[in-house]
Amino acid sequence: MQLPTEVVQAEILDWWEGEREKITQILPDRLPALFYSVDKVIDGMSAADFLKRGKFIAEKVEPLVADWIERTYKELTHDIDKSFRASAEETEGGDAYQKWSYGEMATAGAAIAVSAAPVAGIPFFAGGLTTVGTAILGLTLGGGALIPAAVVALAGSAALLAAGPGIRSKAISQLKSKLKISLHDTITTRVVGGAVDAKLVSLKHVLFNELQGVALKRMEMAK
Repeated sequence: MQLPTEVVQAEILDWWEGEREKITQILPDRLPALFYSVDKVIDGMSAADFLKRGKFIAEKVEPLVADWIERTYKELTHDIDKSFRASAEETEGGDAYQKWSYGEMATAGAAIAVSAAPVAGIPFFAGGLTTVGTAILGLTLGGGALIPAAVVALAGSAALLAAGPGIRSKAISQLKSKLKISLHDTITTRVVGGAVDAKLVSLKHVLFNELQGVALKRMEMAK
């Protein structure tokens, strides 16, 4: 028996909220493992590497972080898609979305959100959905270098090579600690977002946008 539209839409909203909560919990929980991998790379830096730290970070750190972001995105998207299929089968029926991929649902939902004639009955959450830059993964996630120049440009290390071994070792250790802290902050912003730069699109933002699009398209089809 087909459920009333209002009931279906309420169930979709419950699913949407539940998946958002999962994303919000999972991403911060996974960050320490990424920090550990990045820290190991930084621990291997020499005094010479600090003289060319921009090159070092671009070649050693950025690919590591980008790979982690892409793998995490694919894994979570796969999990959300499975959850979407299970929810849809229970709420709307097993055949409702057989011809739709998760990505197609997300794109279609985004188109509804920015259309001139929004669908009646779609709740307020549609207004927060954006499309620009959110489908871009890899190094940019919507614009700018993954590790900004401000992080790379730490305290001057040109004098390291001229310093004695004891002083040099202590100075390198301090620089590594500062660099790790800066990288952790930047990576956190790229993964879960932050108020530092609203123009940077985080992985969480991408996942939220796509989830929102899927929920919006489901509600439109449930009319």
